[in-house]
Amino acid sequence: MSLISVLIPAYNHEKYVTRTLDSILEDPFKNKEIVIINDGSTDNTHAKIEAWIKKHRNDIPVTYKNQSNQGLTKTLNTLLKYARGDYLVTLASDDYLLPGGLQKRYDYLQTHPQKYAVFADCIVVDGEDNVLYESGLFSLRHANRKKLLTDKGIREEFISNFAVPGPVLMVRRDLYKKFGGYDEEMYMEDYDLYLKFAAAGLIGFLDEKVSAYRLHETNMSSVSNAKFLRLLEDSRKTLINHRKNFHGYDRLLLEIQIVKFFIRAQLFRLKNRSTQ
Repeated sequence: MSLISVLIPAYNHEKYVTRTLDSILEDPFKNKEIVIINDGSTDNTHAKIEAWIKKHRNDIPVTYKNQSNQGLTKTLNTLLKYARGDYLVTLASDDYLLPGGLQKRYDYLQTHPQKYAVFADCIVVDGEDNVLYESGLFSLRHANRKKLLTDKGIREEFISNFAVPGPVLMVRRDLYKKFGGYDEEMYMEDYDLYLKFAAAGLIGFLDEKVSAYRLHETNMSSVSNAKFLRLLEDSRKTLINHRKNFHGYDRLLLEIQIVKFFIRAQLFRLKNRSTQ
């Protein structure tokens, strides 16, 4: 059985990181490893991780690095370098796996050899593990389930309604070798990769819940006006960079979405000026 590497960029999640690590250990998939980087947390995240590793050092292979703050995309690229697995899963340090989620995605890729990545669904929980939404894709983000069943529909959804929340992606390592890692200039770190995978027809959808995506006070309130504006601008820039990869109707959708992001950014600027 191939090795699965679960990659965790950890930052200021002292309350949740133990639950994150426990969920990997408890998942029944046998051949797995944890690769975790504490990216300059200012709370007790580092101490929580060290205590967990000390307790479970003989239960699962763990690679751990404690570094000064580098930002999410640089940390993700460093995690890719440390990972040894043939299959890679990224898990935020406040989210957690649902039992069997690794196996379900692994089985999909084994039975769909033409696909090099698969994304699934998740539940959405609050800071106390209460379920807020039974589906992150369809209840929280309102994705179109029917479209996600075809390559054409996936392309359309990713272009016009990128609605993939949380830790639901599994990727064959070779795909990162083909397309490279994360664009370190971007704030929305995964949009670029999803578009690359979709344009090449190498990503599929698994209609199963494989993880829990956590919404809590910190991550819901931490997006400042400046960051939200950058999110809009980066999304538009990402689509512009992908013009060459999409054609026909997909290209038309992409051009429309570029205009929409431009208009939203301008309206957001005007609104904030008027309230100052």
